[in-house]
Amino acid sequence: MIVRGKLTQSRLQAIGFFADKLLTKQLNRHIIVNVVFRKNLSYLGLTYVDDYNSSGKLREFTLEIYRDQIEEEILKTLAHELVHVRQYAIGDLNEEATLWQGRLMEVNLAYENQPWEIEADELADTLYEEYIHGYK
Repeated sequence: MIVRGKLTQSRLQAIGFFADKLLTKQLNRHIIVNVVFRKNLSYLGLTYVDDYNSSGKLREFTLEIYRDQIEEEILKTLAHELVHVRQYAIGDLNEEATLWQGRLMEVNLAYENQPWEIEADELADTLYEEYIHGYK
């Protein structure tokens, strides 16, 4: 994975760990992630698509991260947003968030009921715990 942005070594290390857990080695080599920390966000993190590869697959993403979180929350937010990168990259979630694993989704589905958010929340906590307890 190519990671761009102003990142501390520990955050870069965490991103690498999360990516290794979430993506196959082949896919990991073809993903580009731009990480941007912002002060005035109304959310903790957001992933959006920047570009596609020559086959039309989503491969470049920007992660916007609310910078005024404690370090633990920043790492959890990075893990959560990288789950979304995987969801997009493997085709579980389309860019418009209207298809989830091939099923048409309700347009105004509440955030807490969106299956991609449920998965990202669950996996982010697990990834963070594995990183803190098994990797550092």
